[in-house]
Amino acid sequence: MPAYNEGTWVRRALDALEVAASRADWPLEVVVVDDGATDPESLEVLAEVDARPHVTVVHQANEGRFAARSRGLDLVTTELVLLLDARVQVDPESLGRIRAAVSRGERVWNYDVTPASTELAALFWTGITKVWWRDYFRDRRAVAFGPDDFDRYPKGTTAFLAPAQLLRDAAAGFESHFDNRALASDDTRLLRAVAEVEHIHLSPDVMCRHHVKSGRTAWMRQCYYRGTTFVDGYLGDPGRAGSMLAGAAGAGALGLVVTWSAPRATAAAAVVGCASTASVTRWAGGTPRESVAVGLLTPAFGVLFGAGVVRGLRMAAGRRGR
Repeated sequence: MPAYNEGTWVRRALDALEVAASRADWPLEVVVVDDGATDPESLEVLAEVDARPHVTVVHQANEGRFAARSRGLDLVTTELVLLLDARVQVDPESLGRIRAAVSRGERVWNYDVTPASTELAALFWTGITKVWWRDYFRDRRAVAFGPDDFDRYPKGTTAFLAPAQLLRDAAAGFESHFDNRALASDDTRLLRAVAEVEHIHLSPDVMCRHHVKSGRTAWMRQCYYRGTTFVDGYLGDPGRAGSMLAGAAGAGALGLVVTWSAPRATAAAAVVGCASTASVTRWAGGTPRESVAVGLLTPAFGVLFGAGVVRGLRMAAGRRGR
């Protein structure tokens, strides 16, 4: 569990995990990696949970989630590992269901993540997730997927269980496109390597709740950050970063020219686009409020996420050029 200034969320995540492990009759060994926490409340909570007999808290300078997860993987001694974010609370019966599946040979599991908040900013993320992975969310059911259909289904290190050695091998084989380790993706390419070895299982019976950071500023930072890590996770050939960056700059300049020369038409197109994204979200399985959230916040998301993509391409091109 990587943690950076998460306050009491670490305690809540561990409390839920302990309940689930107890019901599954599964012993726990938990490694919490403090990624350079600075606020007093977080440090107090970390010291408190470190006193639990099955929890070990280790500290490092702020290096980002990928470095924190890698540090934790190096320290755990269990055969199976659950990667878990500090703001995630697993459902009480989830580990029991996974343990039964593991006995059948189904050893790699991605939790089905549901939002714990009804704020529009939180519902926006679940809404666009349903659009992106509509094959699953339009008809939630148990599935198993490998490299061929990897991009059709939701997955992430928010709550992900797999054999420890498989995760270590995937982390060891991962090379970021960025020099800045704090911005390295700890998600897509890592799990794609896992899927090439064993199928990833996903089911609405294995659930968890995710608490996003609240507030406008936190949402904006997350959009920008996700744009950057999107590049690290999905850019296959870093040699293309320079040409893609030039294309993005050209598209941005063209957009400014069009907006300046035809502001009313641009505004009308934006309204139609927002309504369309809301409709697509509803079609993809989103709730009415999720659809509203996506419709309202898509313009701001596009700008912020796009800026993050540009930052990612610049860093990838700069690293490639040295």
